[in-house]
Amino acid sequence: MSCGCETDRSGMKKSLRPASALLLLAAPLLGAFLYLRSGGTPADGDAPTAANTHAHAAMDATAWSRMAAARLDGSSFALSELVGKPVILDFWATWCPPCRAQRDILHKLAGEYGDRVRIVALSVDEDEAALKRYVAEHAGGTHELRATAELTELFGVEALPTLAIIDATGRVQRVSTGLVDAEDLRRILSPLLN
Repeated sequence: MSCGCETDRSGMKKSLRPASALLLLAAPLLGAFLYLRSGGTPADGDAPTAANTHAHAAMDATAWSRMAAARLDGSSFALSELVGKPVILDFWATWCPPCRAQRDILHKLAGEYGDRVRIVALSVDEDEAALKRYVAEHAGGTHELRATAELTELFGVEALPTLAIIDATGRVQRVSTGLVDAEDLRRILSPLLN
């Protein structure tokens, strides 16, 4: 990987021209601005891309409900208890800044929807003490569980945060990777609540 410097005839590095340096700085900033401006998700009317929404045609859409996860106290939680209302499964970690932002959004939605939607945080953290400390300091309206390797594999979790949106019958409707804003989540949940 090059450092973006030029060399003069003696082999010594010389500085980039101001315009070149500005371009090197501006490109990533422009990309970040456009990503944040869009909310990190496709705009209304845009077709979801493979990068942020996974199709689960080959997956048994209710397989997740036959699995279990551990509560933070170590006891088992049967995910079948969630069927009957729409569910958001949030795969996250304490060390992931977008995950923490996603949790804030989900806590706000939990307050808005109350018991009409079940929001479940599935942590992939390895440091149990750090997880418990974080959850104690940032409690919200979510069920707090530990993700299993089977669940992360089933949902194809390769990046965090990953959200799985599930209807009241237990069928997975959508799996999205990356931060999803509150307005997009309301739009996704709306038909599941009718």
